[in-house]
Amino acid sequence: MDWVTIASALLAFLLYYNTLDAGFVYDDRRAILSNPDVIGHTPIEALFENDFWGTPLADPGSHGSYRPLCVATYRLNYAFTGFKPWSYHFFNIILHCIATALVVTVARRLLPSYCIRVGTAVAGLTFAAHPIHTEAVAGIVGRADLAACNLFLLSFLLYSEHIRLREDRYRGQCRHISNNNVNHQQISTSDQFRLSCHGLVQHIMMNFRRLLKAGKAGPLKVLNACDIKTETVRLKCQNSDSVSEDTCEIFQWLTLAGTLLFATAGTLCKEPAIMVLPLCIFYDFLKGPRQEESYSKNRWRSICLLGTGGIALLYWRLRIAGAPSPFAAADNPASRDPSMLTRIYTFSYLPVFNFFLLLYPFHLSFDWSMESIPRISSIFDTRNVSTIIFYLVMSKVTWKAIVNEFKKCQDKPLKEVKYYKKQNCKIRHKWNYNSKQYNKGQDCVERKSYYTPHKENVSSKKLLCPCTGCKHSLTDEHTSACRAVNNNNTMMHNSSCVCPIANIKYKTPNIAQRHIYRSPQVAMLMFMAFMVLPFVPATNVLFYVGFVVAERVLYIPSVGFCLLLGLGSGALTRHWNRNETRSRMFMLALLIVLSAMCGNTMRRNLDWRDEESLFRSALYINPPKAYGNLGSVLTAQGRTAEAEVAFEKALKHRPNMADVHYNLGILLQNQRRYGEAIKSFERAIYFRPSMALAYVNLGTSLMADGRLAEAASALRAGSRAEGVRVRDRREHEAARVSALVQLAALHSQRGHWHKALSAYKEALQMLPNTNTPIVGWTRHNVLSMAGEIYVQLQQWPQAEHSILSALAVAPHNAASHVTLAQIVARNASRIIEAEMWFKKALTLAPNDPSVRDQFGLFLRSQRRLLESAEQLVTAAQLAPMDSARAVSAARALRDARRCRSAEKWYARAVQLKPEIAEYHSNLGAILHLNGKYAAAATSYRRALQLQPNDDVTMTNLKRVRSLMNKQRKK
Repeated sequence: MDWVTIASALLAFLLYYNTLDAGFVYDDRRAILSNPDVIGHTPIEALFENDFWGTPLADPGSHGSYRPLCVATYRLNYAFTGFKPWSYHFFNIILHCIATALVVTVARRLLPSYCIRVGTAVAGLTFAAHPIHTEAVAGIVGRADLAACNLFLLSFLLYSEHIRLREDRYRGQCRHISNNNVNHQQISTSDQFRLSCHGLVQHIMMNFRRLLKAGKAGPLKVLNACDIKTETVRLKCQNSDSVSEDTCEIFQWLTLAGTLLFATAGTLCKEPAIMVLPLCIFYDFLKGPRQEESYSKNRWRSICLLGTGGIALLYWRLRIAGAPSPFAAADNPASRDPSMLTRIYTFSYLPVFNFFLLLYPFHLSFDWSMESIPRISSIFDTRNVSTIIFYLVMSKVTWKAIVNEFKKCQDKPLKEVKYYKKQNCKIRHKWNYNSKQYNKGQDCVERKSYYTPHKENVSSKKLLCPCTGCKHSLTDEHTSACRAVNNNNTMMHNSSCVCPIANIKYKTPNIAQRHIYRSPQVAMLMFMAFMVLPFVPATNVLFYVGFVVAERVLYIPSVGFCLLLGLGSGALTRHWNRNETRSRMFMLALLIVLSAMCGNTMRRNLDWRDEESLFRSALYINPPKAYGNLGSVLTAQGRTAEAEVAFEKALKHRPNMADVHYNLGILLQNQRRYGEAIKSFERAIYFRPSMALAYVNLGTSLMADGRLAEAASALRAGSRAEGVRVRDRREHEAARVSALVQLAALHSQRGHWHKALSAYKEALQMLPNTNTPIVGWTRHNVLSMAGEIYVQLQQWPQAEHSILSALAVAPHNAASHVTLAQIVARNASRIIEAEMWFKKALTLAPNDPSVRDQFGLFLRSQRRLLESAEQLVTAAQLAPMDSARAVSAARALRDARRCRSAEKWYARAVQLKPEIAEYHSNLGAILHLNGKYAAAATSYRRALQLQPNDDVTMTNLKRVRSLMNKQRKK
C-alpha cells in the first residue's frame, strides 16, 4: 500500500470522525429502530424474504428494495452494541475508507502512465473529501450505497485481473506454439534417466503428435525435424511450463467467478451494483481491439459467461423482489404528470442537475422531493438549454474518444509494416551457423504486438521482423533448409523458422508495461462509463423511481467523476517541468478546491448530527418537507409553540400534506384542544383515506369531547382502512389493531361487553400467531384483555381458555399467571391449583409487589392470615415509597395479631402521606390497642384536624380520653 492510498483513506476517516457522535436520523428510524429484521424479532431466513424496511416481499405494500446483506450488517451491529449509534456510524466510516482505497487502486489500474503520479492522488483525495458523500456516510441508511460501491469496485478489479491473466495465458500459448515448432535434438541418455515415468510418457505423446503434424506438411518437414540440430529441450522445463499455464488458467476462471460473486453480493446490498457487469464487458472491448482469432475467442468466451451471469442475476432479482412498487405522487411529481413532454423535459434535465451537484456540492438537501426541483413544462424553459449543451458535449467527447482510439488501432499496424520493410532493406547480420549457443525463437507477442501502446527503443526495433525465429526478413539470411521448409521464403501462418539464431542481447521492455493498456482515450471512456452506468437505474428511463434526486445515489457514480478529475489533472501536469509557474498555480488551485471540499464535508456532517439540524438545513430547498419534519421534532422536544408554527408554514407551502395535518392534530390533542384536533384529523383523512392512525386519534379526540357515537364510527372506519399500497405496512396494521382495541375500550365503558368482545376477536385475527409485537400490540395483550371481558360476563371457562391461550404465546408473563389463578380460585375444588399458579407467578417475578399483593389477598381469603401478612409485608418492602401497600401490610399484621409490627407500618404510611386523615386515624387505633393512649389521642386529634367531624375518629378519641382518665385516677 503506497502513501497515496494511505493518505486518502486517512483523510476519509478524519473528515467523518465527527459523525461518531451523531444519532439516528430520518430514515434510520424506520430502517433500524423499528425494523424487526434488525432487532431480531424474525429469524435469519427472513432477511432474504423481506425488503429493506422489514416488510415481506410478497406484501403488496412492499417497497421492493431487496438488500438482505445490508440489513444483515445492521443486525450484526445490533447484536454487538444494541441501539448505540456510534457503532453504526463507525462501520459506515470504515466502508468509506475502504472504498477510497479501492478508488485509488482503480485509478492506478486505468490511468495513463503520465497521469498516475498526480491523477491517483487527485482521484483518491477528491473521493475521500467530496461533500456529496455526506448523506451516504453520515446517514446510516446510506450503508447500502457504501457496501454496494465497495463490492462494485472489487468486482471490476477482479475482472481487470481476469483480463490480465487471460492475456498472459494467450502469450504463454503463443510462446508454447513457437517453442514446439522448433525441432529438438534427441534427449541424451543421462537426461532420459532423470525423467519420471509420467513425464516420459507425456514427452513421447507430445513428440508423436508433432510428428503427425509434420507428416501432413510433407517429407521435408519430417526430414528437417530430424536433421537440424538445435538446443536440447529438457522435459522438466516443459512440465514446469505446463504447470504454470494450468495455474494461470485456474486463476483466470477464479477471477471471473469472483467478478460474478462480488457483483451478486453488491446487488444484494443495493440494486445499482449490478451495472458493474456491463461496465466490465465495455472495458473488455476497450482493453485492446485485437483481431487474432484465438484472442477473440477467449474474449468472447469471457464476455458471454459474464453476460449470461448478469442476465441470470437480473432475472433472479426481478423474480424474487418484483418490479419497484408504486410510490406517492409527492415523491416524484414528474412521473405522475399527464404530459409526456413535461416528463421528457424534466427527466432529461435531472442528470444535468446531478452532474451539477458533483461539480458544485455546496447546495445539498436531505430530500429533493415535491417541488424542490420544479418541473419543466415548456420548451422555452431556460434549463432546456443546459440540458442540450450537456448532452451535446458528452456525445461529442465520447464520439471523438472512440473514433481516435479505433483510428489509432487501425493505423498502427500499417506504420509498423512500412517500418519493417525499411529496416529489412538496410540491416544485414553475419551468422555463425556452427555456434552451439543458440536461442529459441521468440514469441510474436514478445517481439511486438501491433496493438501494444508502449514505445520501444531503437535497438530493439532493429532486431524485429515478421519472421518468428531468426528475426530477419525472408531473404538469403535463411538457411537452405529453412527456405525449403517455408516454401522458398514464403512464411505461412503456421510456418516455423528453423534457422539457428545468434545469441544477441538486447533490451526487453518491462513485462508489466506490456500488460497494461495506458490509452488516455480508453481511460476517459471508462471513467465516463463509471459515472453513467451506475446512475442509469435512477434516471427514470427503465422505470420510475420514488425520488427526484437522492445524493446517496451519486456515491457510486462519483467514482467516475473523481477519476475524470484525476485524468484531467494528470494531463494538465504532464509537462509541468516545462512551465513551473503554471503548474504551481494549478496545484494551488487543486489544494484550494480540496480544502473547500473538506471544510464543507465537515460542516455538512454537523447537519446530520441530529434531526433538527438536518431539517433546518433544508428549509430553503424543500420548505414543506423540512418544516413538516421539523415540527415533529419540536413536538417531541416539548416546544409546542415552535412546532405549531412549523406545521402551519409547511401547510402554507403545500396544503395537501396528510402527515402534517395528522402531526398538527396530535399536537392539538395533547394540548386538549379537541375541537381543533378533530378538524386536523379530518383533513388528514380527507387527503389520505388509508391513514388508519388518523382514524384512531380522531376517535380518541371525539371520546374526550364526549361524542361517543361519532368516536365509535371513526374507530370502526379506522379498523377497516384499506392498506394495500401503504408505505409502512407494520405501522398500518398496528393502527388497525389500535382502532379495534380503542373501540373495545369504548364499548366496555358503555357497558356493551359483547361488542367489546367482538372487537377483541377481530383484532386477534389481524395479529400473527406468534407474540411478535406490531408496534406495541401483541397477541398476549389482546388475549388478556379479552379474558377480562369474559370475567365481566362471568363466562369463566371462556375466560380461563383466553388466559391459557395468552400463556401459550407468552409463558413467562407473571400477570397472566396471577389472572389465571384468580379465575381458578373461584372454584373451591381447585384451590390447590390456584395456589400453584400463584407460586409460578412468584417464581417468574419474585420482586413484583403486585404479584405478592394478589397472593396475599388469596391467602387471606383462605384464612391463612400469618402467611398473608408475610406476603403483604414483602410487597410493602419491595415498594418502600408506596403508602397504600404500607397500610395493607399493617392491616394484615393487625389481623394476624401482630400489633407491634402493624404499628410500625401504620407509622410508615403516616410518614409517607401525612396529609391523609385515614392514616392518622388507623395509627391512633393501633396505638390505642397497644396501650399507648397519649400517642393515640395525638393521632386522633391530627386526623380530626384533617377531616373534622368524623364520627369514628371522634368516638375513638372519647374512648382514649376515658381510658386516660381512669389511669390518672388509679
